[in-house]
Amino acid sequence: MWRTRSLLPSWLRSERAGPVGVDYLTALPKHVVGGSMGGAIGGVAGNPPSLHNLSSHASSEITERQIIRTGSLEIIAIDPLQAAEQLRNLATNFSGFVVNSNVNGSDEGTRSAQVSMRVPAEYFDEVRAQVRKIAKTVEQDTIEAHDVTRESVNQEAALHNARAEEAQYLAILKRAGAVKDVLEVSSKLAEVRGRIDELEGNLRFLYHQVEMSLLTVNIHAMAEAQAFGLHWRPLYQAKVSLRGALGGMADYADGMVALFLNLPVIAIWVFTIAGLIKIGWLVLRRVARLFFPGSTIWLLQLVQPRATT
Repeated sequence: MWRTRSLLPSWLRSERAGPVGVDYLTALPKHVVGGSMGGAIGGVAGNPPSLHNLSSHASSEITERQIIRTGSLEIIAIDPLQAAEQLRNLATNFSGFVVNSNVNGSDEGTRSAQVSMRVPAEYFDEVRAQVRKIAKTVEQDTIEAHDVTRESVNQEAALHNARAEEAQYLAILKRAGAVKDVLEVSSKLAEVRGRIDELEGNLRFLYHQVEMSLLTVNIHAMAEAQAFGLHWRPLYQAKVSLRGALGGMADYADGMVALFLNLPVIAIWVFTIAGLIKIGWLVLRRVARLFFPGSTIWLLQLVQPRATT
């Protein structure tokens, strides 16, 4: 990309850029490429933003998969308020933190809670096992894993290229003499550094999601009512039934919308099939007339009603 000189100002392509026949960029010192130069030139800070963790990731090849793990649990507890407090303490004990926590309802029989926490990925399974111990009953347990290795590699490669581009702009800026040239290269340098900041922010967020798994726990109260010696949970069953009914209505609405939007396609298929049947019938009659002249009588009787007297 640099050898095409598509990003270089016009003054670098003149005789002032160096001796005739010498490629200016290939003549740069090797320690300039891929690094940063100190000092402040033309009012632009010389040291770009850098992260120790990102540098270590970008300098070495990725040897293991980058996986983002998330999980959700639906549990039943005697006291959702107490269970939520235990989950908050559990997140702290495993070097994690609570993202969101809320408790709904004032009655102990109808109270519910939700706790979302992030814990280190190496403790994810152990934390789930502790949550199952807190629960009286586990209604649902879901785990999802999202592989972001390709995205991580692409982000690191883009960051490495942006830093190399920044280093070359710094070298160009150091040799610039005119104010116009300094301003032009400084503008390009500011754009590159803005792109570096964005890439570093994306990598921070990506690595944080990989290192800290998300676990969401929905807690429902256990009803104390007894009916004929059986444990009865009418409110919880009503909530589950209502959620299922709402899901079914949503699926029906989605199906009707899809059917309405696909009506033109369905109409085209109907006309196409009808046309193919019509053409097939005409071809069959033509073949019957050519090779089986006597058979056309019963073919006509199939499609034409008998004359009434």
